[in-house]
Amino acid sequence: MVVIELFATLRERYGKRAEVDARTLEEAVRKACEVFGEEFYREVYEEDGTLRDDRIILINGRNVKDMEKIPELREGDRIAIFPPIAGG
Repeated sequence: MVVIELFATLRERYGKRAEVDARTLEEAVRKACEVFGEEFYREVYEEDGTLRDDRIILINGRNVKDMEKIPELREGDRIAIFPPIAGG
C-alpha cells in the first residue's frame, strides 16, 4: 500500500489520507478518487494530464518537481500533497 496524505485546505476538503495499491503517482491519485471523490483528480492533474504547477507533491519527502523522472511507487511509499501556501 501507498499512503497519500493531504495538507491544509486539501485536508479540510477531502480528509487526511488514503491508502491505495498503486505503482505510479497517477494511478495512486486515480485510486484515491475512490476515497476522496472523482473531483480530487483535478486537484493534482491538469486536463492535459500534466501535474498542476500550483501543488507541492512529495514522494517520500522529495519534491517531484526536483526529480528527473517520477519513480515507480513501492510498498510503504508516502505521497504528500500540499495546496499553494501563502501567509504572512
